[in-house]
Amino acid sequence: MRLRPHHHPPAGKINVTPLIDVVMVLIVFYLIVGKLAADARAKVQLPGARVGVTDNAAADLTITLQADPNSSVIFVGDERCTIADLPAILRARGINQPGRSVQLRADKALDYSKVSPIIAACREAGVPSLKLIAQREDPGAR
Repeated sequence: MRLRPHHHPPAGKINVTPLIDVVMVLIVFYLIVGKLAADARAKVQLPGARVGVTDNAAADLTITLQADPNSSVIFVGDERCTIADLPAILRARGINQPGRSVQLRADKALDYSKVSPIIAACREAGVPSLKLIAQREDPGAR
């Protein structure tokens, strides 16, 4: 009696390219959703502007100034702070280095007297570029 050699078929190869594609799409999706959620969380109604330049460059830091019935609330990124602490926080984050930029998102319900100290604190901290963010309005609407 002759014995047959016992051959195991080679293990099948798994094509991981579709899996990598799906994972990359999910990563991009969650990054976009996270950014949109962060913008929605800010609860700031931006002032409108009919003219100006649309700048899609990402800022190094965003300062958000929310309108509150009693006072204004300042956020540096996601961190709540006071106007007195703002220059020190900006310097600690290295925003005073050349080429760095800061976006200021202030609620349209605020008077300029509430926004002016934020601009002065940025100047005191040595911020090289401060961008005031507004929402584009339709030029035909009045």
